[in-house]
Amino acid sequence: MTKAMIPLMRPSPHGARVVNVSSRLGRVNGRRNRLANVELRDQLSSPDLLTEELIDRTVSKFINQVKDGTWESGGWPQTFTDYPMSKLAVNAYTRLMAKELERRGEEEKIYVNSFCPGWVKTAMTGYAGNMPPEDAADTGVWLSLVLSEEAVTGKFFAERREINF
Repeated sequence: MTKAMIPLMRPSPHGARVVNVSSRLGRVNGRRNRLANVELRDQLSSPDLLTEELIDRTVSKFINQVKDGTWESGGWPQTFTDYPMSKLAVNAYTRLMAKELERRGEEEKIYVNSFCPGWVKTAMTGYAGNMPPEDAADTGVWLSLVLSEEAVTGKFFAERREINF
């Protein structure tokens, strides 16, 4: 959907923005919930090796292993497995889109980033989160409005700070 929307985005002196909502649980090299396959982690972490085909292949392999019941031995994240895999794909696609769009001229610049809103008090968390939605939205709004002189692309943020994918 993001790719289909790119031609519809209006040029701006400050650059257009794509801000994807993600999660720290989708980090390729997260301490608690990382991919066990080192080669796949390296491929998904490398801007030079990252492709849409790699992302699609990774997600398809995960889905097929879930269907046939072998996902636990597949090296996938073990905690809330489906959610981290969806966010891993969002983070990888964020970096890929940023790489593909960085060649655009200043008047057509599009900044693409993702952010983790944190543990939010919503129905998804059973209202057990530690922050209200309006506070969780702060980083996403900030990424949408930051001046072009300060803007970056292809990065992952939480609490208005860049964090590792």
